[in-house]
Amino acid sequence: MPGTLFVVATPIGNLEDLTFRALRTLREVDLIAAEDTRRTAKLLTHYEVHKPMVSLREHNESRETPKLLDRIAAGESIALVSDAGTPGIADPGARLVRAAHERGLPVVPIPGPSAVAAALSVSGFSGDQFVFAGFPPPSGSARQLWLKDLSLEARAVIFFEAPHRIRRTLEQVGATLVGRHIFLARELSKKFEQLVVSPIKSQLTVSDLGEFTVIVGPSPGTSADPATIAGDVVALFGRLTNNVPLSDDEAVGIVSKVFSVDERVVKKAVKKARILVNNQKQSSA
Repeated sequence: MPGTLFVVATPIGNLEDLTFRALRTLREVDLIAAEDTRRTAKLLTHYEVHKPMVSLREHNESRETPKLLDRIAAGESIALVSDAGTPGIADPGARLVRAAHERGLPVVPIPGPSAVAAALSVSGFSGDQFVFAGFPPPSGSARQLWLKDLSLEARAVIFFEAPHRIRRTLEQVGATLVGRHIFLARELSKKFEQLVVSPIKSQLTVSDLGEFTVIVGPSPGTSADPATIAGDVVALFGRLTNNVPLSDDEAVGIVSKVFSVDERVVKKAVKKARILVNNQKQSSA
């Protein structure tokens, strides 16, 4: 009978945040696969857990995954942990979990601390819809594309950033998203925890030491309910394109400003309306 792969969330700072279930799991498994065995050793020592560990990080995950799966298939249970928080969320582990599913081996989540959920819960932004963007690319065209995608996203966006890049990233985000608010969480759950809520400016006065979770607030226009204004959006778009006339892109820009909604909301409403009209024409033909 195969063992189980347990995906265990560990504290993001304060060691007291480890759940009772996570502690019991770490004590009962046969092996712990850790992103950094030295950091995990501190957690295990704090709770007097004595289990063998193996390193499972980005650079060796493809090599170690088959070995770990063979051990699970042979009946051993393994706990997967990252340096902090939930494995697989901007951390190694997804490859191992996916491979376990493909082999039909049991995978069990042990939920717990997450910097994403912790930051969102104290940001003051609605958590109904948000996008997690991981770490921004450090430089080059990939970074420029990331910033462009960020500017097109109307929902709240959560991302992590390294200490040595935090100021440059905030400056670039501020230049790209004028008027959007930002929530900055530094050293969540740790001794020097700092929470900053501010409009994005050229530079925030904040220490650049520590680990950062950043939330860009939703576009001001996203407060409107697209479902309730869709008819008005389509009607105004039609008048602008038929009577003025304007190009589709010009009309979309005007409608977006009039109703304070993202341009993608306008395009989606117009597209749905056109599909509906085409369907009605086909059904009556």
